[in-house]
Amino acid sequence: MKGLSYAIKSLLHYWKLNLTIVLGVALSTAILVGAFVIGDSVSYSLKQITLQRLGKTTWVVSGGERLFREELAQAIANPEMKTASLLFANGMAVLNGGDARVGQLQVWGVNDDFNRFAKTDSLFSLTGNEVVVNEQLAGMLGVKIGDEFLLRVNKLSAFPANTPFVSADESSVAFRVKLKGIAGREATGNLNLQAIQSVPKNIFIGNDFLCRQMQLEHRANVLLVGGEEITRGQLADRLTASWTVEDLNLIVRENQELGYTELISDRVFIDPAIASSLLKEESGSYPVFSYFVNEFECRQKLTPYSFVAGLPKSMKAIPTDGLILNEWLSEDLQAQLGDTITLRYFEVGPLRQLIEQEIDLQVAEVVPMAGIYGDVNLMPDIAGLSDAGHCSDWETGVPVDLASIRPKDEVYWNDYKGTPKAFVSYETAKKLWQNRFGEATAIRVDGANRKGFEQVLLNTLSPESVGFELKNAREDGLQAAGQGVDFGGLFIGLSFFVLIAALLLAYLMFQLYLGFRRLEIGTLHALGFSAVRIQKLFFVELVLIVAFGTLLGIPLGLAYNNLIMEAINTIWRDIVRTSILDIYITPAAIIQAVGAVIFISLLSGWLILKKYARETVVLMQQGARRKQRSGKLSLWLGLSLVVGSLALMLSQGVGEELNAEVFFMSGFGLMPGLILLVDFYFRKQGNKSQENFAFSAYAKKLVLGDRKRNMLIIGFLTVGVFLVLSTGLNRKDLSRNADKASSGTGGYTFFAETSFPVLVDLNSKEGRFELGLEESAASFLQLQAAVGDDASCLNLNRVKRPQILGVDPMKLDDRGAFSFVTKTDEVSEEHPWESLNKILANGQIPAVADQTVIQWGLGKAIGDTLVYQSETGEQLVLKLVGGLANSVFQGNLLIADQYFYSNFPSVSGSQVFLIDAPEVEREPLQKAFRNYGIDLSLAKDQLLLFYQIENTYLNIFLMLGALGLLIGTLGLGIVIFRRIYESRTEYALLLALGYRKQQVRRMVLKGNMQLVGIALLLGLIPAVLSALPALKSSLYTGLIIWAMVIVGLVLLSAWLWVFLANRMVFRGKLIETLRND
Repeated sequence: MKGLSYAIKSLLHYWKLNLTIVLGVALSTAILVGAFVIGDSVSYSLKQITLQRLGKTTWVVSGGERLFREELAQAIANPEMKTASLLFANGMAVLNGGDARVGQLQVWGVNDDFNRFAKTDSLFSLTGNEVVVNEQLAGMLGVKIGDEFLLRVNKLSAFPANTPFVSADESSVAFRVKLKGIAGREATGNLNLQAIQSVPKNIFIGNDFLCRQMQLEHRANVLLVGGEEITRGQLADRLTASWTVEDLNLIVRENQELGYTELISDRVFIDPAIASSLLKEESGSYPVFSYFVNEFECRQKLTPYSFVAGLPKSMKAIPTDGLILNEWLSEDLQAQLGDTITLRYFEVGPLRQLIEQEIDLQVAEVVPMAGIYGDVNLMPDIAGLSDAGHCSDWETGVPVDLASIRPKDEVYWNDYKGTPKAFVSYETAKKLWQNRFGEATAIRVDGANRKGFEQVLLNTLSPESVGFELKNAREDGLQAAGQGVDFGGLFIGLSFFVLIAALLLAYLMFQLYLGFRRLEIGTLHALGFSAVRIQKLFFVELVLIVAFGTLLGIPLGLAYNNLIMEAINTIWRDIVRTSILDIYITPAAIIQAVGAVIFISLLSGWLILKKYARETVVLMQQGARRKQRSGKLSLWLGLSLVVGSLALMLSQGVGEELNAEVFFMSGFGLMPGLILLVDFYFRKQGNKSQENFAFSAYAKKLVLGDRKRNMLIIGFLTVGVFLVLSTGLNRKDLSRNADKASSGTGGYTFFAETSFPVLVDLNSKEGRFELGLEESAASFLQLQAAVGDDASCLNLNRVKRPQILGVDPMKLDDRGAFSFVTKTDEVSEEHPWESLNKILANGQIPAVADQTVIQWGLGKAIGDTLVYQSETGEQLVLKLVGGLANSVFQGNLLIADQYFYSNFPSVSGSQVFLIDAPEVEREPLQKAFRNYGIDLSLAKDQLLLFYQIENTYLNIFLMLGALGLLIGTLGLGIVIFRRIYESRTEYALLLALGYRKQQVRRMVLKGNMQLVGIALLLGLIPAVLSALPALKSSLYTGLIIWAMVIVGLVLLSAWLWVFLANRMVFRGKLIETLRND
């Protein structure tokens, strides 16, 4: 007999049963193929999003807070390296007269060069106030081509907005724009330099026009570089060979009269890295430090508002406790040698916090206003001050009492401008006035040699040392996408119950199939076939069945993938934060999925065959039932689990606080305890003897006596219902304790982000006045942000450098804000936030983040380090010393503000806020921040935003788990069918005794449905109790309804399959079975 011929004839003869096995295998294949293709599709889509958001960009050169010449791009370009310069700013769109505002815009100032990166000929060739927006923003604004609207952008300048004495009255500028076009993703409309899949809100405008609005001259802060096989070294060499001092916001000028060359900065203060490099490399160079003081006082005589210059010993030796007065000031104060002069000045801190300080110095010398003492260049070039025609025109970043300015002060200004009236040693000036922006206002060298001075300067600097960052955006982006969330594995997990149910269905059907052919197997034994030969014959059938099933499952899997991808892009959009994921099918994904199903199916089938092929005919005909054990172990173990679980649950009391973990553990222990108690009951019933025949008692014993199959039915359904419902219903109610300081909100009411930085301290009288918050009861925690990627669960990419937030640790410590779940030894138990002010070994800076971010977003652990680049190009090493419980800071790293300012001095103001205020203050706060592009939300809503993803995953699990349970009921129907089929002779005997077929059928149906009902209750009760904290929440009132719907569907499905199994067995002539037996 040929095995293949025998297998084909058997398949055709038993085609109905084989079809069900094929469907089970096909369903398993479809689930795995769909999951694998989903994984590939999401990974492919993330890479495509990266390529689309970058266009033809390979490298990105960022100037950070520094503006460089627009022409630098052309200077760097060569045949192998194409470039484009852009001016990036934050923006806000205003429509309908201010009633509608859209903030958090990315505004890109572009020129014609950008078209080459965007794969378009002229879309981005913009003139006047023309703009192009991406599809995302066009949809949000509801605009069409030709429409006009108001655009407000952050006003950029050469100097950081928080630079001392620089006016910041206009931190943003508004102007009308006209929509020229809408850029799709293929045209790089979604340009984004951050590794994230969500679509930005982009607006493109001509760089010339944007610069004019900001009163800049052809400036940029981003360079796009395109080309193959460009190395970092090659790009850095091209940059340093092409830049000029103007690109570094520096000016070199000569003074022929006094015979010196000096370096000054558009940023007022010389960057420390630049100053130290130049002083080291240029022989004979020396620093000068000038500062604006409020007044001089000598014996109650006052002189207001003057500059004081700090001179090094090479220019003039001045005692550290002394000062030199020029003749004008000496006469005005009537001061003589040895007199004590009191200097009063503002110390400008973060957020323009002004602290007036004073110091007493003795007059060491009085000098004429000639030579270096009459050098007007000692006055720093401060916009709004040095270019003012009169004292009354001063625009400074500090308050000026114009009433104190006398006519003689005006005359001095008209004649000498801001020429310093007093001089101190450079050491004294540095001690008093050094700040995060620098410790010199000029670097000088004797002799007039501007070109040589510039060359020495440029030769000493590297891009990193002046805050330029060179980033291989394409390589980093593709790496982040490739290491992102594994959606293939995720959906295998989410589809776990469907997959298991499908495999179990195929397994049970094959077992049933062999059960029907047991006599045939026995006959083959009798004919002399060996067990191995029989096993091989039936294995050929199994191979053909599995082959047909997998072939059918492939198109079903692709259809399942299409359905899931459509859901991900629409109703499940929360888990991906984008709607532009594409389907991507690879042969490898299909082969892997099919291979896994074939292996599992053939292995399980071979094991079943091995058992059946080795049975003898006698064993196949034996069916006597053995007496059950007493089951006392089940009783005592079950009682222990039930009592222990209920005691643990009741220990929580009935108050508002319910510990979700404790309730889940209680439910998890209660479920097996109840199963064991039911098992004891079945054992007890099975061992009872029946002296007199009674139909009702017989019916009960007939169903309850088959303990093993009963417990298989109950165990499968109970565990399935419990795991699906307890997992799917267990949602975290983060709003319940949101008002507590230890919660994820820190006890704050609002979380806010602004498009433009707020430069003032909002808790100060002056800050409140500036924003019109004088009557507000709100208090603010202001955080400073350095550019980085989003490492929260909202980002599918694996990022390397999350955004850094600078915070005052003492404010959080005093409040007892947030909760630490993990800490290193450097962190204090009682005052963990204070640990952020420590400096660790090797200069490492302590940082904290959400534990979920550390573990999943970054793939790190407590104690690991992250490496950044500071503005001065130095390596900044952050050590993760603490992991927070879930908080509104998810996706960010927190460091002490003192370390933030020292490493990112140019970052001005605050754009992230936690606000403590009554909820009724929401509208007044939005009004106060209306020109800052505020995105204001309740802190608890911000926290819940991150949990929308988790809840969406749980919804998917609940849905797919319910589908798995429904498929599982079909498997139970097979088990019940087999039991009914094997007991058909007993049912035939009842019919022979005169009982009606309908009566017997009803008895069998009722008995089996009782088992299903018991199983559902055993699963439902522990599941609901384990999820009680979530069900008690007002956020999830609909969950219990969904639980009831799922249980109802499972019950209905189980009834259907039990009914069909019952009908199939009783459809034949059972009396004939009794005669044959």
